[in-house]
Amino acid sequence: MTDCDGELRSVSVPPGRVRAEHVRWMKNYAREIMAPAIAKVVERIAQPFVQAIIDTEVEKMAFGRVCLIGDGAFAVRPHAAAGTAKACADAWTLHDALQNADGDVLSALRAWEGPQLELGKRLLERTRIIGNRSQFGDGWVPGDPSLRFGLYGPGE
Repeated sequence: MTDCDGELRSVSVPPGRVRAEHVRWMKNYAREIMAPAIAKVVERIAQPFVQAIIDTEVEKMAFGRVCLIGDGAFAVRPHAAAGTAKACADAWTLHDALQNADGDVLSALRAWEGPQLELGKRLLERTRIIGNRSQFGDGWVPGDPSLRFGLYGPGE
């Protein structure tokens, strides 16, 4: 990504730094393609920004007495609106595992890691599917129950 001064940006172009021709294109596209209410919102964006959306997945979440939770383990696309819920679920289940382990942190982390890895992988796969459907092809149908937000599945 290149900002308005020609500086290459690897992850994002901050507000006020997006090149004018891209802002014009975005607003024209919104007027021509999007529903009027959405186009109006896009047209009123004073300083848009661009941010790369990436997927991050780990093979392990526990390393000795240390663990990764939330986006530290799985950074997923925003389409399921579940990133914060995933971080909370990681923390709550970690709390429960620690409570049930009678002070044995290593045992708690071993018990906790597998289910949280599985949850993260399922969420990542689902957000990839939803993201691809919304951006490529004709798979985004308003009202489709499979597109509902949720950490554990659509609407869950």
